[in-house]
Amino acid sequence: MEILNELWRDESGASAVEYALIAGLMAAALVGVISTFKDSLTGLFDKITGQMDQAQQDISGGGGGGGQGG
Repeated sequence: MEILNELWRDESGASAVEYALIAGLMAAALVGVISTFKDSLTGLFDKITGQMDQAQQDISGGGGGGGQGG
């Protein structure tokens, strides 16, 4: 019975378990944050791409009329 009491009070492996739990929680939080930012960044880059495409069309499509030389 004394051996079981000693094992119960032994905390040498407790810190390893705590570190593993903390690492697991941090990994889960990181996955959530990345997922959230991924959607936001995708939308942002799609918007920028659309604006750049529109600007390119405005520049290349609007050549204007020719003038009379001087």
